[in-house]
Amino acid sequence: MPETSIVIRSFNEAEHIGAVLEAVDQQEYQDFEIILVDSGSTDGTLDIAKEYVDSIEFVAPENFTFGYSCNIGCEAASGRFVSFLSAHAIPSGNQWLGTMVENLRDDQVAMTYSNQIGVETTKFSERRLFDELFPDDRKRQTPPNYWANNASSVIKKDLWEDHQFDEYLTGHEDIEWAKHFMDKGYVVIYEPESCIYHIHNETWEQVFNRFEREAIADVEIGVKDPSDRWDEYLAIPRDILGDLFAAVKSNQIDPKTVAEICLFRYNQHKGTASGLVSERDLESDRYEYFYGGANEKVVLNSDGSAAIERGPLPAVKPNEILIRTDYIGVTADETALNSTGHEMYPIVPSGNYVGTVADIGANATAVEVGDTVVGETKFGCGLCSACSGGNEHACEDPIELGIDTEDGAYSRFLVVPSDHAYRLPDDVNPRDGTLVRTLAQVARDIDRATTLLLDDATCLVLGDSPRARIAKHVLDQNSNHVDHISPSSRPDGTASSTSYDLVLDVTGDATLVEKYIQESGPRTVVLLLGTGYGKVTLSDDAPSDTTVMKSGETSFEDMNRGLELLSGIDTTTIFDGTYAFEEYESAWRSAAEGQGFPVIEIDP
Repeated sequence: MPETSIVIRSFNEAEHIGAVLEAVDQQEYQDFEIILVDSGSTDGTLDIAKEYVDSIEFVAPENFTFGYSCNIGCEAASGRFVSFLSAHAIPSGNQWLGTMVENLRDDQVAMTYSNQIGVETTKFSERRLFDELFPDDRKRQTPPNYWANNASSVIKKDLWEDHQFDEYLTGHEDIEWAKHFMDKGYVVIYEPESCIYHIHNETWEQVFNRFEREAIADVEIGVKDPSDRWDEYLAIPRDILGDLFAAVKSNQIDPKTVAEICLFRYNQHKGTASGLVSERDLESDRYEYFYGGANEKVVLNSDGSAAIERGPLPAVKPNEILIRTDYIGVTADETALNSTGHEMYPIVPSGNYVGTVADIGANATAVEVGDTVVGETKFGCGLCSACSGGNEHACEDPIELGIDTEDGAYSRFLVVPSDHAYRLPDDVNPRDGTLVRTLAQVARDIDRATTLLLDDATCLVLGDSPRARIAKHVLDQNSNHVDHISPSSRPDGTASSTSYDLVLDVTGDATLVEKYIQESGPRTVVLLLGTGYGKVTLSDDAPSDTTVMKSGETSFEDMNRGLELLSGIDTTTIFDGTYAFEEYESAWRSAAEGQGFPVIEIDP
């Protein structure tokens, strides 16, 4: 087992990653492993890195924060020390790592960080800033000298296990971590003998944004105050004049340098001042629910048994939201799917859930705390080529809620990606919102089927379940001629004498479907919206050009259609009773009877 784990965070760093890893490989101290934490690089970074690194951890780009990626690296680390190195920070000599590691052999030291210098392309003012922040003299830092930098640092893993990096911060996760342990009596060492070339090739907008997000974090950490913004305004002319004087003295003055100095110092201090007064909601009560046993969930086992289990709330990643479930819509088809075919028992059952956003990750912007949302149950992995290309429905390894995740629709609290939660308008009853996903699914499937039909098509809906009534409602709105037949009205399964262009079945009865196919005319489209069909076989009597379609995937955009359809439905004809969370089995039995959609209401 190596003594030190080097964690390198990367995103499209092909230009520099080779030089970084080559410099690491040349270190005199060699008792280390290298872990790359990559956030979706597409420029060849991984191809270059794989020759050097021991393992690669992946972070979906939407989940990236500095703290989160550090924690992912620490979780994968096997060393007693964990070193962080930016993928555009090149160690300047072979003593870079060993010099810092020696500092951590002191029991009082929690963290050490290195010197930083620029390269030939570094902006003049940033080189001056490096000189200010990273002087020649070694420092043994105690409160209130709160400063550290994870572009090049080493920490003790056992301390990280006591206090991880803050994943909500927009920057300076290193300062927050150092401050935590400095306040407990530990020290932080600045080691100038260890040094990196830190390469920043930023636009002026990126410079502004860097200092703004760091200032936002500084206020949250408590090392700066909004009133400090006045010092930032005053620093603009002071630092510009200081840089100009230094440029003249060093014979580096020219029109390009003058412009660069003015733009850098303006964006540095204006960005910092903006961050200090940011109106970002810090959500002081975001941890209100974060205690052990706060969550309850229905867990379904492979033998069909189910029970409510208690546990902690799920962790919220940067692009995720924590939802407090308010209602679960129970449908017969989902109840059937929950009880068969899963290889990963135990699972948390699927369902149409509506809830209130209780907390948001640092990168979640699609919804806000307090919003009422309908959540999806299947998501892209965010890492495969399909997801990277924006085609999440073709994801090679999709994530299914409750199967691939610890919590699901039948949980008091669950987390989902923020862009997979659809905000319900304020005038929509949250209970009615449990129908939106079903409406969207049925409408999407019918749209796929009807594109194959001619105008004035005749349609048959088979089934007497709520889903069948929803299907008829959608077809009626499309101005189709629709017949609706309940199998209970034809117990012998005899078919009608009418030929249909579309046969839409919700019963799941393959034998019944095949009878109607035999009676249908040419170019009949058969849409199967039930479950448990097995394999539908077409007899010799069926037209050869019959098309059989099964239910497909919905997209987030389909939710709008579901919401539109909701306004035209009398929900009292769809719902069938309201049950408490503990009465989930009674709700399942009611759904299996097929007369309506039961709803489970979860008390706060």
